[in-house]
Amino acid sequence: MKIGIIHATCNAVPPLNDAFKELAPDVTVLNFVDEHLQYYANQIKGIDDKIFRDFVNMATTAQEANVDAIIVACTVLTPVVDTVKPFIKVPILAVDGPMLEKAVKDYKKIGVVATNAPSGPATKAQLEKIAKEFGKEIEVETEINTEAMTKLKAGNVEEHNRLNALAAEQLKNRGCEVIVLAQITQASAKEQTEKIGLPVLTSPNEAVKTILELTTI
Repeated sequence: MKIGIIHATCNAVPPLNDAFKELAPDVTVLNFVDEHLQYYANQIKGIDDKIFRDFVNMATTAQEANVDAIIVACTVLTPVVDTVKPFIKVPILAVDGPMLEKAVKDYKKIGVVATNAPSGPATKAQLEKIAKEFGKEIEVETEINTEAMTKLKAGNVEEHNRLNALAAEQLKNRGCEVIVLAQITQASAKEQTEKIGLPVLTSPNEAVKTILELTTI
């Protein structure tokens, strides 16, 4: 089996690849990376037609590599994954989808920590969309700490993890029942963030489990 992964930062590559090594070591993983997607999304503070076109091009490239499925490992792109599905013949999954569904199913007041500015509101919007589909009332609080991403890109994982935990602590103080680490790049912060005493959800393992289910049906 061959799985394609679309990334908007190189820092997202190791967490998801590690999850595949742990859960499905026989799967071949192809990484398609375009860091300009994240850079540009930060500049315009969201998504526009250019990002949409670039995303479709990347998904098409992955499909032409004969992958069996595609994981989109960029939360900024999550809102348009469903729109792209009709144009792609293989299963395509937003990396944070399974994690967000679990958060909505199990909790009412959800805290979202993001380290990339557009990912905070994008994740909140997705949680609210899922809640509407499930017919459930939820509250979503967000904390965005872009300094944490800067530290991660500089190789300072320890400080990145500390800043994530600090943001999560603020959400706990606002009454949140669970912490969602919005981006795949935040997976390394899970252990330290759990020290605040709340459940912490990250995306890699749940995404791998789900994509394997989709490709074996």
